[in-house]
Amino acid sequence: MRYLILTCLLTLFSTVSTAQQPQQQIQAPPAPAQPKYWTTNWSFEDIDVGNLAGRLEAIGIETGVNLEGTVSVQFEVGIPMNALRDGAAYRFDGILTSPSLVIDGVLIKDLRTSVKYRDGVASLDNLSSKVLSSKAPDSIATDAKATDRDSQNQSSGSVSGKATVELVPRNDVIAEITVTELAIAPLAELLAKYLGQPDNSLPNDGSFSGNVNFRVPLETASNIATYQLDGSLSGRGLRLASLPPADFDAPRIRIEDKKLRVDNFSLTAQTNGRSNQAIRLLGNANVPLSAIGDFEIEVYGDDIPVGTIAGLLTNPNNDGGESLVQGKLDFRVTGNGRLNENIEQSTWNIQGLVASPQLSVAGLDLGTIEHQIELTPNEFNIVPVRDKADLPKSFRITELRSRYSLNKESLVIEQLEAAFFDGKLSGSATIPFIESGTALAKLNIERIQPRIQVPVAGRTVSLSGALDGNFDWQVPLAAIDQPNQHSGQVDFSLSDLKIGEATVGNLHGTASANAGEVAVSAQGKLFNGTIAVETKANMQAQDQWSDLPSRLADTNFQFSGVSLTRLYQVATGSRMDLSGLASGTVKINKWNSLDAGVSLPTADIQLKLSRVSHRSRLLSRSMRLDGRLQKNAFEIISLVGDYADGSVHSKGRVYLLDDKNKMHPRADLRISATRINLARGLWFLGDAADDFQGRASLSATVSGYHDSVRIRGNTDGRELVMYGLPLGNAHSGLAANANVTRQSWDLRFPSVRSSQGGGQVEGELFLASTRRGGRGIDLESRWHTRRVDFVRLTQKLGQSTSVARGEITGDLTLNGKAIESLDDLTGRFRFALGQTRGAAIPGLLGASRFLGPVSLVNQSFDAGEANGVIGGGAVTFDEFWVGSDSALIQADGKVFIRSGRMDLNALIATGDFGDIAANFAQLAQQYALRSLLPTSAIVDISELLRDRTLVINVIGTVQDPIVRIQPVQTFREEAARFLLREGQRLILTGVTAGAVDGLDGF
Repeated sequence: MRYLILTCLLTLFSTVSTAQQPQQQIQAPPAPAQPKYWTTNWSFEDIDVGNLAGRLEAIGIETGVNLEGTVSVQFEVGIPMNALRDGAAYRFDGILTSPSLVIDGVLIKDLRTSVKYRDGVASLDNLSSKVLSSKAPDSIATDAKATDRDSQNQSSGSVSGKATVELVPRNDVIAEITVTELAIAPLAELLAKYLGQPDNSLPNDGSFSGNVNFRVPLETASNIATYQLDGSLSGRGLRLASLPPADFDAPRIRIEDKKLRVDNFSLTAQTNGRSNQAIRLLGNANVPLSAIGDFEIEVYGDDIPVGTIAGLLTNPNNDGGESLVQGKLDFRVTGNGRLNENIEQSTWNIQGLVASPQLSVAGLDLGTIEHQIELTPNEFNIVPVRDKADLPKSFRITELRSRYSLNKESLVIEQLEAAFFDGKLSGSATIPFIESGTALAKLNIERIQPRIQVPVAGRTVSLSGALDGNFDWQVPLAAIDQPNQHSGQVDFSLSDLKIGEATVGNLHGTASANAGEVAVSAQGKLFNGTIAVETKANMQAQDQWSDLPSRLADTNFQFSGVSLTRLYQVATGSRMDLSGLASGTVKINKWNSLDAGVSLPTADIQLKLSRVSHRSRLLSRSMRLDGRLQKNAFEIISLVGDYADGSVHSKGRVYLLDDKNKMHPRADLRISATRINLARGLWFLGDAADDFQGRASLSATVSGYHDSVRIRGNTDGRELVMYGLPLGNAHSGLAANANVTRQSWDLRFPSVRSSQGGGQVEGELFLASTRRGGRGIDLESRWHTRRVDFVRLTQKLGQSTSVARGEITGDLTLNGKAIESLDDLTGRFRFALGQTRGAAIPGLLGASRFLGPVSLVNQSFDAGEANGVIGGGAVTFDEFWVGSDSALIQADGKVFIRSGRMDLNALIATGDFGDIAANFAQLAQQYALRSLLPTSAIVDISELLRDRTLVINVIGTVQDPIVRIQPVQTFREEAARFLLREGQRLILTGVTAGAVDGLDGF
């Protein structure tokens, strides 16, 4: 509308100002009844509108806007020669155009209108133009080509219509305007300028269209209350701050009698780009455009994002951060009343319904909202729609009733009664509106039990408790940010304090302010222990609340007898069979301000852990920590104590904040431990800890963040046994990694070297938490033995002594996933046996009674092999044999590790074989090239060896074997092949070279 009036003024004065140039030289005679006209054609190209605006101001007409650009006119002008001073007597008809015009930064292009001026009235017909988004004014004036190029990429709209302006005398403007897809941003900037509001309080994106007819006195064109208007408007993609884009439709908008009436308006917005989640706002409004008048409103809202709107209201420069208010709200509000300049004489009656399935403020869940709202000049009430006796538990807010009085100086809440969170709030308050007033509040709190969601150890848990207290406070409104002007006291009590579902204790205390002294003290019980807090600050006259940390004197926290079991359960949300007590003091020497680049206080910390146990097994009698918190780091001056029958020492630093002042702990520690009992010290492995025996010492560094902890160092062990595998005294490097958040870890010993059983054991060991998320651990290991006493190496397997005695050299792998017991182990072994004594072979003593005068108990076997696998809780011998020049023993079968139960088949061949050497060699040559022995071969070998060979089955246990003799004919092909292969080397003498070559083929 203002744009339309400016167009009329430009049209008129671009002509009139030129026509008035000769009037200084002409002395006007008395005006005749009928003016005589001199008709001429005028054409002006590219008139500077800035200069034209200056001329308008010189004759008392101010535009009130910044204008830049040019206009052109082509008019047929009728100049009243005998009435030059009579502006109404002029006549002109023609066309006004402008290729580019800027009105307060809004670019208008292709302006064109036909103009007719008669009897002081200017008529504009066929008015049309394009309106583009904001453009820097100097860019248009200095570079028209660049303007044309840039404008092609800008959002644009069009304006068309017609109007009449009664200029002489100055009366009304009458117009019919059609707006099509006009960008809202530049017009919002203009409107914000004239209304004196910040730009971000109006839509900054989108477009609108509409048809408007209006009439307004020219003198009051800037006062919207003087308009008579009728029309319709619609907007698309309108965006306000961080709110989602919205569509607005108003089928009819009217302004009459200084009142704005909008019928059946609607506003719809999509959330998260999903069409099935829409924000809808519907309603009608009839409101005065001045400070006095009757009003009526009716508004309906659906899925309104109250968090986003609350953030906009509290912070107009919302940066998109998370709001303290979360949830959506449906509402229906109707109201009427009358506004007066004096608020005490105003009346209103607002009724409404609000509903929300879940609403939260600062993590506080307000529960289900289904309430009625009533607001009158004396009462504000919120009551549930349902009967109070039938409210479900999901209702946190029961009701709020208040009586108040309102005047231009203050809001006085005379009586407040509220029931919410299973408790009550009552009291009174005064909120002043003038700086000389004093804010007062007297409140009484009874058993209010809120539930707040708070982050703990990387997860969100609920914090709840019953709050009782009294609040008595006052402060001058003008000094609300000055602590030394506050006066009052708060007594509070928190009982049944819970984190999650675990009750952690209670707390009670006071907070007060008086003559600049701010003090807080509290005492209570937490985690089965006691806690006390005390602090005080002396505020100066010019201090603000932000200066409070720097004014605090020594702040002391003391705690004693805090249960580690309860603390761990609350911190991690899981149970652990860990018990013990924690005591200590925290003395805060200085509360640092954020302005100094430091956000954590400076403090001295002492902590003592006592009688720490796991499943009633004592881990530590006492452990003491002395530390200091300074410069955003926690320095461990000394950590000393006993642990798992050994001792632990540590020192170093934990840097708590990163470069962005966010909590991101990073460790840089040195740890040493001496003679730790592994079965106790590895308690966190659960039952698997019992499979690690011996004592260990280590020296290591700990570094990294909580999600990537790195441990590097060296370790020594004494009398080590791992899953029954004796490692003796061992040394290895150490490399470990851990993720505290995921509770995952891995531990690698890359170079284990051990002296065991008179020989050497070398290998590497890798342990890790299971990826399956269950109990147990993952294991990978590879071992190599050299001349190790087989008895000592295997005596811990199950409950046996051994299956052989002598030296072994070979390789062993031992692996497993989610290992909880020996039954979960898998592996493979291949050993060469030497100097084995027959007395150690289970069942051999029992078999001696079948050998007659021959005794193998004291027989020494100088060669042998043991190959097999480990799995399913058993050692499976694919092949076990030992041999000497007078005997051969071969066996296969299983030995179960835990029970020592056996199921072995063995063949024992003894005696002087010289007399059958020739026949044996002949058999060896005969079947040398056979991959599969025929039945005839097995029968021939059985017949040849029937007086020298014993086939037995060994069952029972290793400690108590049961031997059963079997017929020679029952031995299998493997036994026959074994005798053919090994017999030629161990029991045959004088065999020709050809025979030896034949035997080697088996």
